Amino acid sequence: MARSKTEAAKSKVETASALAGIGGHIAGPVGAGVGALTGLIIGDQTLIFQMPYIAVPAFEYYGMVANGGHTPSHMIYIKEGEVLTQVIETEAQEAEEAIRADNSSSKPTRKKTTAYQRKYKKAFASVKRKHMKANGTWKKGGFKAAVKAAHRMCK
Repeated sequence: MARSKTEAAKSKVETASALAGIGGHIAGPVGAGVGALTGLIIGDQTLIFQMPYIAVPAFEYYGMVANGGHTPSHMIYIKEGEVLTQVIETEAQEAEEAIRADNSSSKPTRKKTTAYQRKYKKAFASVKRKHMKANGTWKKGGFKAAVKAAHRMCK
């Protein structure tokens, strides 16, 4: 089931807040900024940057913080007002689409009832009262007799 925009935004803010707290605990204000940015990027909606940022590869972040500020292999300067949009779907999104496709295509198609089936249904409905007890249960051998009688009527 798809999330509403409000639910998606709330989830995005919670993720950003949590990662900002973790980043702040590990690397102070810079870590908090990076954590908040990461939380916002994780969201699945378009993001407009409100201030300039410098993005570095995630696997090199620890080296920058723990090893006395080692310089990352590359950095990207993101200007204020630039837009971040998801280009490639994540594996989770692809799996969700596959599940939705499976659920929609798994409905069995109903076969069209034939003329004989329609005649039999009508004949059985008219015959079954003769083969049932007053309380609505079948007499002994009543169902089998009703089926045979209905088939005879359809010939």
